[in-house]
Amino acid sequence: MTQPLPDHLDITGCDKEAIRTPGSIQPHGFMLTLSPDLEVLQSSANLAHWTGVDVQEVLGRPLAAAIGTAASERLILELGSGTLGQRPGYLGTVTLANGRHFDVLAHAWDGLVIAEFEAVERAQPAEFRHLYPLITDFLARVNEHASIPALSDLAARHVRSVTGYGRVMVYQFDPSGHGRVVAESKAPDYDSYLGQSFPSSDIPAQARELYTLSPIRLIQDANYQPAPLVPGANPVTGNRNDLSFAVLRSVSPVHLQYMRNMGTL
Repeated sequence: MTQPLPDHLDITGCDKEAIRTPGSIQPHGFMLTLSPDLEVLQSSANLAHWTGVDVQEVLGRPLAAAIGTAASERLILELGSGTLGQRPGYLGTVTLANGRHFDVLAHAWDGLVIAEFEAVERAQPAEFRHLYPLITDFLARVNEHASIPALSDLAARHVRSVTGYGRVMVYQFDPSGHGRVVAESKAPDYDSYLGQSFPSSDIPAQARELYTLSPIRLIQDANYQPAPLVPGANPVTGNRNDLSFAVLRSVSPVHLQYMRNMGTL
């Protein structure tokens, strides 16, 4: 890490950050927390940006007040079924009255129904058919590779094929929490981190624990400004929301600076 940290960023307590309860989300979508009867209890502050409806106009009102009648009717059966799991599930793609399209994910956690709306360009549901040959090829090749290094290299290459990312790394922790990049697949113009080692302080214990529970973390823009939840406290518990499994959960400012230092923007 060669770039200086911003003056306001204190890294000395990053191992004690409340990363599960950040109080905000990443702004490339919006979040609503709902009661069992689908009354809006909280909304991310960027609701008006995506829907044209002010946060204060939807709190305490039915879901339709936030996303419109058509989109609400599309989702209401699944959101109110009482069968949502503790991990986000894809409910489909909806189009709001303003013409914007969103992939919708939802889960039940922390006494709430947590609905997340990620902005997309398409009106159709996500297309997964193109993943089939990639997954089939990966599973076939797994049987050909018995060693962990070979499997790690295979995983890095296939994940990059599926995601289109410029660089994919497989990171291994030792018993003390120190990390090492054991496999990598990257575009030619990316720096290589293969074989480099990093101290345990780079990824503190609470972050490593959360990775084991929620292994996928997507950050669209390392320079984003978080969108806070309104109101800030979970109306059910009276505490800040536990967003451990939320796809849009805002991440540590220290982690974002780490990404910027790596050129991952």
